[in-house]
Amino acid sequence: MLNIGIIGAGGGGRTAGFALIMRGVARKVVLIDQNAKRAEAEAEDIAHATPFAYANKIKAGTYKDLENTDVVIITAGANQKPGETRNDLLATNVKIFESIIPQIAQAA
Repeated sequence: MLNIGIIGAGGGGRTAGFALIMRGVARKVVLIDQNAKRAEAEAEDIAHATPFAYANKIKAGTYKDLENTDVVIITAGANQKPGETRNDLLATNVKIFESIIPQIAQAA
């Protein structure tokens, strides 16, 4: 079983975490988000929704919690705003990834 980190606790991140726990794919899942309270709330929701699934753990954490992680899933990114071009959205998401990737590389 794997230790998995998920960066981004929005729709994609919480769905991935729920699916990993329900399928018994991961031993441990860590949700990381720039909004730590959101990550904690999503992790608690998943933990409460899956008590009879597998003996896995899900928690909110920080990049330091990615140590010994087998897989890191990045779901973080900005949503496209009305009138925003795809190129503008790409530029915004590049900045987000430039802040995320070094922290992942250092911790994992």
